[in-house]
Amino acid sequence: MEFVIVYIIIAVILCMLTGRLFFMVFAVFSLFILISAVLNVYFLYMLTGLFGSKRKTGEFLRVESVKNNIFNTGRAIGYKVAVYRIEDKEYESVFPAEGLFGVYFYRPSKRCGLRLDVKRGKVFDKYNIASCIMWPVFCTMLCAAMLYALALFHRMGI
Repeated sequence: MEFVIVYIIIAVILCMLTGRLFFMVFAVFSLFILISAVLNVYFLYMLTGLFGSKRKTGEFLRVESVKNNIFNTGRAIGYKVAVYRIEDKEYESVFPAEGLFGVYFYRPSKRCGLRLDVKRGKVFDKYNIASCIMWPVFCTMLCAAMLYALALFHRMGI
């Protein structure tokens, strides 16, 4: 968070010193490009886990709340995760469960095709697979659009 504040302060100072709005636009766009690139790397990493997983058939059991202690700070961050049964063993989904449309996505006792990541002990359901495929495409398109817009702003002299 401090990084973002320092980044914005530097952009505002450059904008005031040069009198050009381009530095402010550049700061905001480059920050979005950086965030998008980090998301892209994360989802590509998850995609490699997907390629190394085994195809299994499982049954949806429930959506349960999980509390994780982040960085041993004592604060627990909770989220909901889908739980599936494969061959009498329960596995959690790789990503958190959908909150808004979870009623439509997760139906109890429904048989479904899953991908089991043995190393992590987690599964990819069809929604996780769609996320792993679509997010890198979306992030790459977003980066390209922002770089194009930056070049356009620079050419216009903003």
